[in-house]
Amino acid sequence: MRTSYTYSRHWDIETRQHELLGLDLGEGLPRTTLRYGAVIFPAYWGLWLLLFGFPPQPLAPVFLLPPLFLTYYGAKRSAAYWRRTNLLVWAIRLNYLHTGVRPVLGRGRIPAPKPGLKLRTRRLGEQVPQLTELPAFAPLFAQSGPDQADRAESYGPPAQIRPRLRAYGPDAVATARAKYRKKQRRSKRAEK
Repeated sequence: MRTSYTYSRHWDIETRQHELLGLDLGEGLPRTTLRYGAVIFPAYWGLWLLLFGFPPQPLAPVFLLPPLFLTYYGAKRSAAYWRRTNLLVWAIRLNYLHTGVRPVLGRGRIPAPKPGLKLRTRRLGEQVPQLTELPAFAPLFAQSGPDQADRAESYGPPAQIRPRLRAYGPDAVATARAKYRKKQRRSKRAEK
């Protein structure tokens, strides 16, 4: 089996902002960072000012640092999923924490019922009971009545699966590889 390398990650072209409001930025900031900052900074400051008002003067750097770090580390490329930024990966994890895994019914044609899902946050609330005591998040983590995910509602007969175990030795693998090579040679000859 042949293996090859993909070099496109090393040639990643990133658009940069070289000038902003007539001010030359030199090499410039990546535009992804600017976009994230344009969303994160006003949202953070607006929420802070709405909840707490203006910060005291000695705490002004503390007021400025969280959105700066969130923008900087959120705009970086994720180590696990190199095509996504960290902020996108964090958002996907938060969404998964809230909604959990929805079952695929009828190859996705039948939507899963919302009451039938046991939300991940409720599972987390069962494991860490202190979360149910938080005033703002108590409804999210608390159990309200019986869990509707445990009710016995069926969506058809169960699928009967009988897996068969097959063990292939080195001779069978060599035979299969030889057949594959012959088939490749025939297809190349037919192309010529």
